[in-house]
Amino acid sequence: RLCPMAFLLLLLLAASAPRSLELQLLPFRFESPTTGRTLSMCICAKCGSTSVYRSLFGAIAGHAWDRQEAPWVQGFMRWGKDAKGTLPGVTRSSRPAGMHMIVIRDPILRYLSAFRSKVACCPKVGRLSPQPCFRDKDEWKRIPLLLRLARIGTRRYRKNARCLSLDDFALTLHAVHKRGAQASVDEHFRPQQLHCLPVLGKNGVLLRGTISELKPALAELTGYQFAGGRIRVEILHASTAQIKANPLQATLAGIS
Repeated sequence: RLCPMAFLLLLLLAASAPRSLELQLLPFRFESPTTGRTLSMCICAKCGSTSVYRSLFGAIAGHAWDRQEAPWVQGFMRWGKDAKGTLPGVTRSSRPAGMHMIVIRDPILRYLSAFRSKVACCPKVGRLSPQPCFRDKDEWKRIPLLLRLARIGTRRYRKNARCLSLDDFALTLHAVHKRGAQASVDEHFRPQQLHCLPVLGKNGVLLRGTISELKPALAELTGYQFAGGRIRVEILHASTAQIKANPLQATLAGIS
């Protein structure tokens, strides 16, 4: 269960405002080759980006995303065959299209999701050091960077850290925010307001929720004559109920 200290710190992080607003991501933009209608979207890491971009790729390409290695589906500028170039009509732009969507998530649930899939330690066994209990073990350098930005621990400790408890994760993030260094952390821990400019334009839509809650809105995007038909979103991660019920168990079950 989420302990009171960690919950309080995550709540403070969720409510904190950045010292400056920077555009870190150039939004996805699509112009239908058939109708000329345009769509742009900005979505941060751990806001459902894998599910959303897979659904966009499927609709535009007319077939499912099947790559099992980098470049990942979020790299839409390499959606072309053999990861060379992109698909017709797909580009990036800092200007909202005819329809512009910004996708955000409950900030505490987003931090918990990032903890489960990028940071969590498994329960300690005997005298052995805590071992990573998250899936993306090939990207462990996120943790030393986070500790270095927080100025926590010795250089040796930061270099060798492979996972954190939930308490330590919350304390480390809090230290990073107090130093005003949150814009420099890995994108999965970076505040979502630093990912996208809050500019919706004339036909802008701000979507907040889980992927299951976003599915109906994305399915209503019509007028683009997508090769694969309407956007069909696949839910790849844990539900909100599972996250709230037991964050650590979600990790152990591999559903984060």
